[in-house]
Amino acid sequence: MRRCHWIIVWRSGLRPLILHPQSSLLSVVSIALGVAVFLSITIANRGAVESFHNAFAQITGKADLEIRGDLSEELLPKVQECKGIMAATPVIEAMVTLPDFLGESLHIVGIDPFTAEGVLAIAPDLGSSRGSGLTEWLGQEAIMAVGAEFLVKHHLHIGDMVSLQGPGVPKKVKIGFEIRQDTTTDGHVAAIDLATAQEWLGREGKLGALLLRLKSPDEKKGVIARLKAMLPATATIEPPSQRTKEVEIMISAFRMNLSALSLVSLMVGVFFVGNTAAAAVIRNRISLGILRAVGVGRRMVLGMVLAEAALCGLVGSLIGLLIAPVLAGFLAAPVAQTVSALYLPVESHGGWPSPWEAIAGIIAGVGASIVAAWIPARAAAGVDPTQVLHPGTAPEIFPMPVTRLALVGIATLGGAWLCSLGALHGGSALLGFAAAFFVLAGFSLLVPAATMLTAKPLRDSRLKLGPIVRLALEQSLRSLHRTVPTIAALAAAVSMMVGISVMIHSFRGSVIAWTNRTLSADLFIAPAANELLGLVHTLPSGAAAWWEKQPEVKAVGSFREFEARSIKEESVTLGIVSGPARGDIDFLHGEGAKKTRELFLGEGVALSESMAQRLHLAPGDTLVLAGPSGPLSLRVIDLYRDYTRDRGLALMGAELFKRIWGEQGIHSLAIQFHSGTQQRVIEQDGTAFMNAFGGKEAFICYSNRALKARIVKIFNQTFAITAVLQSISIAVAIGGVMLTLSMLVMERARDIGVLRAMGASSLQIVRMMLAEAALIGVIASAVGLISGAALALVLTWVINKAFFGWSIDLAYPWWELAAVPFWMTASALVAGLLPAWRAAGTPPASALRME
Repeated sequence: MRRCHWIIVWRSGLRPLILHPQSSLLSVVSIALGVAVFLSITIANRGAVESFHNAFAQITGKADLEIRGDLSEELLPKVQECKGIMAATPVIEAMVTLPDFLGESLHIVGIDPFTAEGVLAIAPDLGSSRGSGLTEWLGQEAIMAVGAEFLVKHHLHIGDMVSLQGPGVPKKVKIGFEIRQDTTTDGHVAAIDLATAQEWLGREGKLGALLLRLKSPDEKKGVIARLKAMLPATATIEPPSQRTKEVEIMISAFRMNLSALSLVSLMVGVFFVGNTAAAAVIRNRISLGILRAVGVGRRMVLGMVLAEAALCGLVGSLIGLLIAPVLAGFLAAPVAQTVSALYLPVESHGGWPSPWEAIAGIIAGVGASIVAAWIPARAAAGVDPTQVLHPGTAPEIFPMPVTRLALVGIATLGGAWLCSLGALHGGSALLGFAAAFFVLAGFSLLVPAATMLTAKPLRDSRLKLGPIVRLALEQSLRSLHRTVPTIAALAAAVSMMVGISVMIHSFRGSVIAWTNRTLSADLFIAPAANELLGLVHTLPSGAAAWWEKQPEVKAVGSFREFEARSIKEESVTLGIVSGPARGDIDFLHGEGAKKTRELFLGEGVALSESMAQRLHLAPGDTLVLAGPSGPLSLRVIDLYRDYTRDRGLALMGAELFKRIWGEQGIHSLAIQFHSGTQQRVIEQDGTAFMNAFGGKEAFICYSNRALKARIVKIFNQTFAITAVLQSISIAVAIGGVMLTLSMLVMERARDIGVLRAMGASSLQIVRMMLAEAALIGVIASAVGLISGAALALVLTWVINKAFFGWSIDLAYPWWELAAVPFWMTASALVAGLLPAWRAAGTPPASALRME
């Protein structure tokens, strides 16, 4: 009996699909694109993280613990003698740029060849004659070891000289050795001698880190306890893997948002799978009716439809697996650029999905297909065979429960509201994504009601629409089971496009308003290398004093970053500020002048919204940091707006910072000139500064307008990848219009034959079909705009707030939104041309033949 069931499923469900795959082509393509986009984003995200992991593993791959902080050389012998430590080696790390290769950077690691053996994973290949190689390595000339990938990429050889831009003047360094081939390199890590690195970076007598190998993993806790007794309070001791975990946490929100966005294409594809399943039911309704009439049970019919959808999902998922590496190659660069701009320098690359990623993609594709086909399958299993076998009843046998769907849709929107409240008031931030999904689902369920409320009044109105248009409206009302899924798919794609566009527009407007309030200086100067590497290089000492002496200068402000930790071992980035030219601080609760004065006097710190949310602090609370001399309690003066980083920033006055940490150096200067100063004078002063300090560092200077333009450019680059994902979703949705109208032509072959036999011209049939296409475009645009406006609220006020803590002022790009119905309806009309001409060419005799 079970074998008989499988035969029925094969012959009635799967074999026709294999013999006539064109009927399910768009369904397969939709799932393939959805899975491909999801996997390609996953691959690009993974590539960005692996880029950091690979570089980090080259340095600390063999270490069990690492000590980081402001360490003195004198600590090394004490640490080496600590009980339980087998070996210890010092390192100094720095990021440098390559002036000869624009846009390229290099991670320089200063190592000690005498203690590095057995601890570091990176080491120069000194050759078989280690003595001569070691002599050359320790010689007077600066020698660097690089990976073979670096040499190949830049067409260099051993013995060539390379210019490196680190702190201070550029250095010419000789490529003396390759990195040993027993390590995995990615071409972005190079090794130099520790003493050379100390001299070059101005850190004589200082170490960046100590990497340790333990005699036994069981001694880790005891070793950490003994080391803490001899180390300064600001030093940290933890496994090297902890740093990679922190980086993954730091970019996790970005990766999650991108992955969620990538699922939009798959969600749009779900509507078309359901549409295709319904089309298969219509196409095979006679066979299904016969099977039901001869005793085949409803469960069997249900299984047949679901099996067909699952096969479509499987084929689409497999095709998506093949497309994903190609798409990942295109998306890798934008993902890497965004991560580098927002977080830390990384590279990303394409590649094939991992086995687990491939399995996840297949499960997502097949699962989405089965879920999408459930409603058509239930409808097919529940119909009366006597109705199915009656000619010309295809539309009537699948009634659309408009009222029930509308009530469920309203309840779903209520669920979106509840999820939003949960995400904003202590619940998981993932509830924000659930709210976004419920918004899309809720409005999709309201599409049948929207179609009825649009088409029915138009059909019954006294407007001079003509009999052809009224007939098209009547046909649409009779075929809700076909048109509604397509309208819902188009509406979902439009909703995502509108929601994301509004969110980006609002975000851009908030950022621009924020820069106008906070960037008041006329000129901004920073080391040029920081443009690529982040805030790692400092300006020369005396730079601020030089500007303060210029008669045209009204005020000078400075800024630097410093990585500190709370007593709970949470990372806290301090922004050290001084001088009024730095700009106003956008405090959330007013009294800006008073609170700025308190900040500069060292009476507390100001926390950005992101950091306050991450550390669960509010105005008046106390931030406790691990200071050089023990715990440091700082009052939170207020919260302020800041969009520079999603992990947040704590502003501290420069005088307080110097008293506590004693650190020198600044990362950027802001110079404000007296009103009326000519631009020519500003440029002359900038040139004079370059002449005075240019031999010590390469600088970049931005005017107020240029810096704001640069911020907007970085902002646009950050969201560039969303345009690609939106375009894919819209393209898939437009293709659905063509599928729907093609299926309607198949369903209405008898009706069209009757019209043609009664004298309807080919042009009138074309007009009727195009009228339906226009109706689909108009209703999808209207529902999509309303749904997108609601989705924008979730994206802007819920997801952004829950994940990043940013306050964004909602603003709608009205002209852009007003254009949506026009181009969407035009696209639907273009998509409907081919099915319309096919309908016009239907022979009346064959269409009227009894089924």
